[in-house]
Amino acid sequence: MTATVAQLTGARARQTYYWRVRNARTRHRPESAGQAWHIQAGHPGGAYCDLGHELDPPSHHAPTLLARSRPTDRRGDEQEFRGGCLACEWEGPVHSGDGFGDGDNEVVEDAHDHCFPGWRRLPPITTVEDRWAVPRSRSRWAQLTAQYPPGWINQCAPVLAWSRYRREAHAPPHAGRPRYELRVTRPPSNLGHHPADQRALF
Repeated sequence: MTATVAQLTGARARQTYYWRVRNARTRHRPESAGQAWHIQAGHPGGAYCDLGHELDPPSHHAPTLLARSRPTDRRGDEQEFRGGCLACEWEGPVHSGDGFGDGDNEVVEDAHDHCFPGWRRLPPITTVEDRWAVPRSRSRWAQLTAQYPPGWINQCAPVLAWSRYRREAHAPPHAGRPRYELRVTRPPSNLGHHPADQRALF
């Protein structure tokens, strides 16, 4: 790949160029497409093709995840990630990692900082069971989202959920769920507080 790829900015333009490389519509080898920034499979905007954007840009900022592979002297390629927006040319800083919560989580958060400033103050879902139950319950969903800033729900602001383990990967939107589910660290319990010794009560 050459400097031509670096001159492109914005998730939509980069995704279009990626498909042009993959479909042999540029001077680059199609198998080198993964070295161009593109929308990570499964993340919003990945359906665009080399014939242009299939959809008009959203009317509001919308987060997505860009990725590319970088050949290294070591065995295999290094993965790089950065946040992107489907409505403007904003791109976040580059992070390296293996994916699945390593490197990609940071850039998804960067993209949400751009699109939904203050998202970290949203109320979280606190149990694994409620990750599915709350969005399916009209009353519980209304209770959770009543604390969101006006308009955010219609713009697909994220849902926060306590992580089950360290570096649990953020979940991108998928069928029936039009928003990211961001996994946040559960606050530490009060380690200095111990229940009273039952024997001391008598």
